[in-house]
Amino acid sequence: MDRAKAIELVRGYVKKDNNVKHMLAVGAVMRGLARRLGEDEEKWEVTGILHDIDFEVCGRMEDHAKIAASILSGKVSEEVIEAILAHNHENTGVLVDTAMKRALVASDAVSGLLVAAALVTPSKKLSEVKKESLVKKFRSKDFARGADRERIRVCEEIGLSVEDFLEIALTSLQEIAEEINL
Repeated sequence: MDRAKAIELVRGYVKKDNNVKHMLAVGAVMRGLARRLGEDEEKWEVTGILHDIDFEVCGRMEDHAKIAASILSGKVSEEVIEAILAHNHENTGVLVDTAMKRALVASDAVSGLLVAAALVTPSKKLSEVKKESLVKKFRSKDFARGADRERIRVCEEIGLSVEDFLEIALTSLQEIAEEINL
């Protein structure tokens, strides 16, 4: 599946614009990570875009990703489905044991930090966010409390420092800033 088809499929299940923007953001970070790690950029981006396809149809977090797996069965590879299941490993029991799975966990968590960092700038634009200020915001427990720092730190398990990961994530989101209105 390519990016356009993934977005089309997402729009069939996800109605809230902010949820779609989150999924596009995670996809962009995944693409940036794949580029850095020498992985399949399109596959990783599609995984990020699709990761929350079931979010609005799930009644409980216990079902999140499991419903996505059934929606995506036969449409994407088993590797993509396993990564999506692993991003909610607390409820699916799927191990976070590959680079793609680890990247998705970290990318999902960092997107909220990046959006919050953009929204506190005067222009509310990603172009104003600098790596140094983002690193400071990451270290501040009071900033964007919902951005799980431990999940972001999973980037270290794929060989990236938090600082390098934040830079990749920021650059990746800046590439799609217009698309997500940031």
